[in-house]
Order: sequence, then C-alpha cells, then structure tokens
Amino acid sequence: MTRMFAALLVITLGTNACLASEGDDQANSFAKIYVSLCMKNLPDLEALREKLRPIPSLPPEKAALFLAGSPGDAWSVPDKYGTFVLALPSGKNFCAVHVRRASTETAIKLFTAMVANPPSPFISTLVKNEQTQSPANGQIQTLSYEWSAPSTPRKMLFTLTTAAAETAQLQVFGSAALISQ
Repeated sequence: MTRMFAALLVITLGTNACLASEGDDQANSFAKIYVSLCMKNLPDLEALREKLRPIPSLPPEKAALFLAGSPGDAWSVPDKYGTFVLALPSGKNFCAVHVRRASTETAIKLFTAMVANPPSPFISTLVKNEQTQSPANGQIQTLSYEWSAPSTPRKMLFTLTTAAAETAQLQVFGSAALISQ
C-alpha cells in the first residue's frame, strides 16, 4: 500500500509542475500536501502523529477551529504559496488539509485526477458530487470518492470541499478517512 501512495505522489508532483497563476500554485501545493500527508499516511495516521510530535502544533484554541469540536492536533504546514493547516483528530482514522486561498477549479481538477483512477487493485467510486450556494462562501462544491479493494472490510474515503467566494474563510478543504463497510 505504501508503494501505491509513493506512486501517487510521483504522479502528482510530476504532472503539475507548470501552473501559471498564484491560485493555481496554491492548489498545486494543496495537492502535494494532501497526497504526502493524508493519502500516504492514511493506513497509519498514528505514525504520522508521532513523526510530527517534535514540531510545535497550533495552540488548542486555534487548533479547535480546524478540528470541528473533536480533540486532536493541528499544525501549520509551511509553504511558499499559502497558508495550509493539517488536522488530525485524536482516535479517528481521519486526516484533513485546510487551505485559506487557492484556485477552486484547479483544486477540483487535481483532486479528481488523484482519486478517480486509483492504482490496482483498488476501485474508485464517486459517492458524492454536490453543489450548493452560500451567501458568505459563494458556490460550495463537495466531491467524495471511495476506494475499495475486493475482499477488504475497510474503504478509503477522500473528500474535497471548495468555496469559490474570495471572502470565504477557507476555499479548499480536503480530507481522507478509513471507513468500515
């Protein structure tokens, strides 16, 4: 499974090297961070937490904004293209990357390219493609894909939510979770 995530990372890093706008650069950074932290480490998020232990996490009051009321930790992820936050709720098989500003169109294209065609033996299924309108956030789109393999009781759920409005507090939110069938 680790080789599969390494292959995904190479594909993502190699195919998106030449993006033009700042928003595209931010979306490209999101994709790299999402793959290298959430997708690659999804089979063992506690090992990721251990690797991150020496790095200062956000103070609890700031981390709470990214943990949606759950206990856990959140870290600022330094990147020259934007403000990114990694959130790992305690005791859950769930990882999320938050992005303040990024091209939502590019983020959707990159996310779909990463999760719609998984490596063998996984099968990808689109389980949600929902668009809503919000006065504060503009058009909000949520995409979710499940990866499953024959004869396995667990699935991987990859979700991307984007908010198009320039005034949105968060324009891109990606999560990865292990779920039982």
